[in-house]
Amino acid sequence: MNKQRLECERLIYKVMEILDDPKNNNGESPNVDYWVKYFSTLSDKQFEEYVTRPLSLFYQTSGLKREPSMININHALDEINVPLLEEVYLPFKYKNSEGKPMKTKKCLVLYIHLKRMKQLLTKKNGMSIDTKTRDMRLGLLTGTDKNGKESDREFESLATSGLAATMKEFSRSRAASMQDKSIMNSTIKNLGQVRLSDLPDDPNDDLSKNALSVYFIGAGLLPNLVIDPNTYETAYTLKEKNRRMERV
Repeated sequence: MNKQRLECERLIYKVMEILDDPKNNNGESPNVDYWVKYFSTLSDKQFEEYVTRPLSLFYQTSGLKREPSMININHALDEINVPLLEEVYLPFKYKNSEGKPMKTKKCLVLYIHLKRMKQLLTKKNGMSIDTKTRDMRLGLLTGTDKNGKESDREFESLATSGLAATMKEFSRSRAASMQDKSIMNSTIKNLGQVRLSDLPDDPNDDLSKNALSVYFIGAGLLPNLVIDPNTYETAYTLKEKNRRMERV
């Protein structure tokens, strides 16, 4: 093992150890153990080829067990001299007489995986004004109305903003809860407005939830999404009940 590789490995292990924070995790540092084991199988040439690839190193988390805090992340970035917050130059916004662009205040800069421009131009340049074209098994909008769907990112932004009532509206009456949707549209047509409290909010009134419940039952699992597991009867039990005859 040459000197450069040794220094590189030590830096990687140091950063992973800071993120693992063994002092608060029973002295364990699984990411360090992983990379020590993996690098031990590589020759110097293979090691150089691997670490020079873009985004070759990664940190493995474990939900609710091993998640680095912002303090750990800051310390790890300080170790490799990478700033967490950066100033971003915006030449398309403004340039002074000397050609120097304006810059923002320090902010977090992340990688964003952009969609292909061809797809953006051909499929992502419209909007839907109706919700009639729907897959009635799952409740999903299809065809020309597909753009009316709410994405995970939009719901995450609502959650971080604390807009619980808006999330409920978008996921119930304005989604696949057909009874709520019918009452909502009728109330708006007659009164010009509607409140969430005007809607019955029946837990069984959801196409996607009913479909998921059917899939669980088909897989041999009994969910409590829309049915009470204590009162659920199989098709065989219902068939036997229908065959019973009372003698007088």
